[in-house]
Amino acid sequence: MMKNLYSKDPKQAMADYLTTLRDDVKKTILSQHLAALRSYLRKAFVDKHELTREENMDRQVRMREFLTIGKSFGLTDKQLVAHLFKGLFKNTQVCECAECATP
Repeated sequence: MMKNLYSKDPKQAMADYLTTLRDDVKKTILSQHLAALRSYLRKAFVDKHELTREENMDRQVRMREFLTIGKSFGLTDKQLVAHLFKGLFKNTQVCECAECATP
């Protein structure tokens, strides 16, 4: 039976719609949202820059959809957030000076 996609709340309607997509489409969307959300996290937490108003609005939409699609695959909020933060704080710069190489 098809879900009623006509909700008075457009956010809920979009969330319901996303769960009806084919798995390969959902995985593609999930991957795109993951990349964008990690970019926003890096900007805010690693680079310590504020998100613009547009970036923050985009982040909110992507996060809502990321969680909705992830839950449709049986993932928990904790697992989804762990995917977002995975490797975020690793030092991406390789420095070979003696000070950095010292354990």
